[in-house]
Amino acid sequence: MGVKQQIKAIVPQRVWKLLQRNKANIKLASYYSGQRKRFLNNCAGQWNDERFEQLRGTMVYYIHRIEKGLSHKHFRSGFGRSAFIELKAMMERWRELGYPVDDVTYHAAQNVVRAYVHKHRAIGKQIPQFVSEWFADEVASAEGTCGSETNAGVKTVRASDKRDNRTKDYATLFEQRTSVREYAGTPVNMQAVHDAIALSMKTPSVCNRQAYRILLVQNPKLIEHALKLQGVGRGYDKPPLLALISVDVRSFVSVEERNEPYIDGGLFTMAFLTALEYESLASCPLNTMMRKQQEHDIRNLLGIPDYEVLIAFVAIGNFPESIESPISFRYKPEIITRELR
Repeated sequence: MGVKQQIKAIVPQRVWKLLQRNKANIKLASYYSGQRKRFLNNCAGQWNDERFEQLRGTMVYYIHRIEKGLSHKHFRSGFGRSAFIELKAMMERWRELGYPVDDVTYHAAQNVVRAYVHKHRAIGKQIPQFVSEWFADEVASAEGTCGSETNAGVKTVRASDKRDNRTKDYATLFEQRTSVREYAGTPVNMQAVHDAIALSMKTPSVCNRQAYRILLVQNPKLIEHALKLQGVGRGYDKPPLLALISVDVRSFVSVEERNEPYIDGGLFTMAFLTALEYESLASCPLNTMMRKQQEHDIRNLLGIPDYEVLIAFVAIGNFPESIESPISFRYKPEIITRELR
């Protein structure tokens, strides 16, 4: 019998459990300290914004904010001044630091400005002065660069293209999926949603724990209140159905598994989004990166227990006959791929 087992044999079980909890607490403090340092030292916070990857990530953030505004069913001309202030600063800093202006992200920043100009011209609205002054080159070149080859702006999603999704192969289904934030005013087929959940149960999880949980909210008042607390859905009509994906931490056995709920939950979320696409249902994942009070209020509103961590909301509805959606450009695989041989 080893020393540890000998100690366990003579120490009262209550004391042994307390010792193990204290040991786990010390290990967690150390692990989280390392994660905290890694994040602070490398994230795209204002203190790190002069590095290539951080600038690029921040630029993509503001590109996407503008794309969402362009895709809005209730388009508001002249929107986005605050986002354009930040995008202008990022692009200027990019050039000052000598980063390549032929980079796909920098091109997307230019193209989202052109798409903004093109949208205003198409509906006969005046281009805001701040855009004309800050992005004179992009405004001047806007007309010839908003075709199908642009990597920023909006694209049209049609319900007619989704009706035969069950007949498509996986690659086609995955490739054509896009987030849709506005929906047809028709009831959602709940059987199709439950079929999507059933299909998503094939999601792999650590040692087959299957700790993901999903809450389906159909009550319009609860949906409206939840999205108001969540904060990102401002300006959009509430979806007919809102799902909340969480993971039950009671299934995890050691502190080394501290991040696994988010990994398993993320895998399940992607599987669910693809399964909804298979069922010809429109969807959009919405983050749960909330402040402490927001999370507290949402837990109380929806009855989410403390032992579940929140992964993502998913807005769900039927596809409108035609709706615009952000292009949301993708990097080429070689940009993200590394190989060790």
